[in-house]
This record gives sequence, C-alpha cells and structure tokens, in this order.
Amino acid sequence: AFCFVLCSSIYGACYLPITDAMDSCRLRRVSSPSVQLRTANSALLLLFYLLSLAYLFIDPAAAADDRSEPASFSVFRNKIIEAPLNGGHRRLDSISPSLRGNPYMTDDPKSSPFRILYVVTTFYSQGRWRNILVPNIRAVTESVSVAGWDMDVVVIVGNEGPTPTDRKALEDALPRDAALEIWENACALGYEKTKEKVSCITRVLARQHRFVVADRKDEYDFFACWEDDMRFDAGTIRYYLELSAEIDRLSNAAAPDLKTDPDAIDGPMSPQQLQRVVPGFIRVEVVRGRAMNGVKTGIEPDREVATNWVPDASRCCSVPDWDTRLPRDPKGSELMTWECRIHGMSVRLFPEPIGWAAMIPGPRHMPEEEVIGSRWAGASGAFGFDKKPQERDPQLFAQQGGWMATREQVLYFDKACPEGFLPPFKNDRLRKHGMDPSQPHNVEFWSGGYQLFGTCNIQRIMSLDPARFSGHLLYHSSNNKQNMVNPKRHVRVSD
Repeated sequence: AFCFVLCSSIYGACYLPITDAMDSCRLRRVSSPSVQLRTANSALLLLFYLLSLAYLFIDPAAAADDRSEPASFSVFRNKIIEAPLNGGHRRLDSISPSLRGNPYMTDDPKSSPFRILYVVTTFYSQGRWRNILVPNIRAVTESVSVAGWDMDVVVIVGNEGPTPTDRKALEDALPRDAALEIWENACALGYEKTKEKVSCITRVLARQHRFVVADRKDEYDFFACWEDDMRFDAGTIRYYLELSAEIDRLSNAAAPDLKTDPDAIDGPMSPQQLQRVVPGFIRVEVVRGRAMNGVKTGIEPDREVATNWVPDASRCCSVPDWDTRLPRDPKGSELMTWECRIHGMSVRLFPEPIGWAAMIPGPRHMPEEEVIGSRWAGASGAFGFDKKPQERDPQLFAQQGGWMATREQVLYFDKACPEGFLPPFKNDRLRKHGMDPSQPHNVEFWSGGYQLFGTCNIQRIMSLDPARFSGHLLYHSSNNKQNMVNPKRHVRVSD
C-alpha cells in the first residue's frame, strides 16, 4: 500500500507536469514522446499496484519469523536460531551425575534443547579443508546430534573462503538441523614491527572467535572453540559437564568465609578456590608401528612404572567408519603426547566425589586466599632436580588447541581475566585489543591457553581415577606432531 501511494504521488508530481510541458511544445502526434512516456508510466504504475495487492496475501507471521532470524548467520535447510526465553541457561549444579541421557535435562518439560555453538578457526586451503576441517566438523556434529543436542557451527577463515564446491561439502556434512556461518577474510589488519604497510596479522586470527562468542553468548548454553584439527565428541562434552557440575556443587556447598592453607594438599576448599577450577585436556596423537618404539616413557627408567594400565583410546581417538584417513581402532598404548609431562604437574586430593587430581601448569601470581595447595610430583627428587619448572614452560604447559565452557563459565572467565576474556578488551592490560606489535600475542595465547590458564589463573585439573582419566584426552587429528616435534619430547600417555 505504501509503494502504491508513493508511486502515485511521484507520478502526479513529476511525470504529468513533464508530459504537459511537452504537449505545450506542440508535440501532439500519436507517436509523440509525451504519449509514449504516459504509456510507460501507466504500465509502471499498474505494476506497483499489482505488487501492492500481492503483498496483502503474504503471511504476516511468516514474515515476522523471517525478520527474527539472526542476520549474521547463513542459515540453510530449516534451522532458525532463537534465544531461549529469560536466558534459558541451566546451572551446572542442576546436572544429573549420571552419564546416561542429556546431562542438561531439567524438570521443565518445555525446556529448550541443550544448545551448543561450535567455532572452528582455520586458514583455507583445499587440502586442509577437505581432509581435516570437514571430517572433524562432521564427526563432532554427528556425535552431538546423536546425543540429542543442538549444535550450530561457525567457521572463521583467515583468508579468502572456500570454493562453492567446498562450502557445499561442509553443508552436506552437517546434520539437517545445524546452522552454518562462514566468516571469510577474518584476519585482522594492522602493522607488524618489521612491516610499514597494513597487512594481515596472522597471529591474531585465533583471537577472532572471542568476538563470535561475545555476540552469541546469550543464545547458547555451551561453547566449544577449537583449532581446525582438534577432534572431540559428545562424550567429551558430557564428561566436561559432569566434572564441572561436581566442582560447582562443591563450590556452592563451601563455607564462603573458609580460611584455607595454601600449602595443604587436601581438606576443605573455599568457593574462591573452586570457582577457578575447570576440567583440563591434553592433546594426543596415535603413533603406530615401529614409530612407537621411539616414544619415551614419561618417567625415568629407574623409577617404578605401573605397566598394567593404559588409557581408553576409544574415548578420544576412535573414528567413524567413513573416515579412512586416520588410524582405525587405536590402542591406549599407541597414544603419544609432546607438550605435557608429569615433571610440570602437581597433585591434590579434592573433596569427594572428585578425589585425587593432577593440577596442569598455568596459574601464577594469585591472591594467597585463592591459591590451591598441591604437591609437586618431583618434590622428593624423583626427577633429578629439586625445583619445579616454570608454569609457562612451553614443553610442559599442555596447550589444548582450544577450549570449551558453559555460558556461566564464559561469563566468569570475562570477570577473572584482568584484560577481559570477551571484547571489548581492557586496553590498559591488552594494548590495541591484542594488535600491538610490542605485545605479540599469538595462537598459544588466544587458543592454546596462555591467557585463560595463565594470565586469568583458571586452574585445569585431570582426574587421576583410571576410569575417568581418558576423558581428558583430545585427538590432534592432523597426527603430524610426531613427525615435527623433537622425538625427545615424545611421551607415552600410559606413563
């Protein structure tokens, strides 16, 4: 109706005076420009009139639904993203301790499904897209779909994005109810120390997932942000939620004014200590055949080693039948890590039901009341030196290649991090939002964990219960560190 009125007004105000003026110039032949112009204008006016009538038959509800779709998502198939009413986020302490079923089920039968945002960061090349990124995303989303959860995917591409063929391959690999967004040319532009021209700052690409999380933090219950070659599944998420729920329940039950001994390795813990604790992961690869003979044990040969236990490789590294690139049916004795050894870890007896857990390196310069007491594994001289390595020793830090967290945990990270975890960052601690060349933060800072587990002092733990330990392993599906990293750093996970 608006279009009809507008066009009629324009017709009356502009075209009629023009044709009248042309008539006054004695151009009165049938084929005169004035007649032709009137005919064309009449046809145009009729067209807008018909469009206006057609608009009356459009379903207003459908139009409203279309407008409610998030503009930044390239939604395909039948997926529409809606923010849960009133936040709709479940507290961790409401999670059932059982591993069966949906750990986020509540008593409300109308409760919306558990919603996960999976963010993957990559630089596009045809080989990496087809052989690593697409198979990983397919494996993850299939597993999550079987678990009955909703998962949407954002792929952050630092350069020109995939070809139409490769994009369609990724779309076809996703479950029908998953939404996909591809953020192309996401590499931030700026100046490096050695360059005078504006260029792509590749080291900052790993930062970009924080903007996605900040933008979507109210729409999802859980966030999983990983490098393109990290593989996990619904079992990984379920175990993370289970252990996080145990930590949360302990924190809620702890006395708020409890005074703790920073040197104690057991006993009650305060809410201030427990709120910093999250389940941690270590990256592993499958080393098969003769190559495994060159992998060292994690303990010196003269130390007593328990050889009757191996991790459950199926919890991290089993692959679907359609994935023929990776080793099939790996054994626990074939798992290798390269940046994690017991030399850098300490242990603590947490309150039940957690029990004994390893403290992965990271936190430092913490307030005394928040220090979590523990015993370093080498305190008795087992390693031949009497000083614990630095918390940020790159060979012991256990870079994760990403992180996962509930919405509540993400909001706490943002509070705990001096420079903030989500943008806009605090420039007094993180200059130029991480772009300052004099403060060269890279992928290990943004994705691997130096910020979250170092600067922000979030403490990762690994359960030492043999039945749970394997839940802390993540598959580095490129499976190439065994060929790139100095063999002296290779360590058997079973040790």
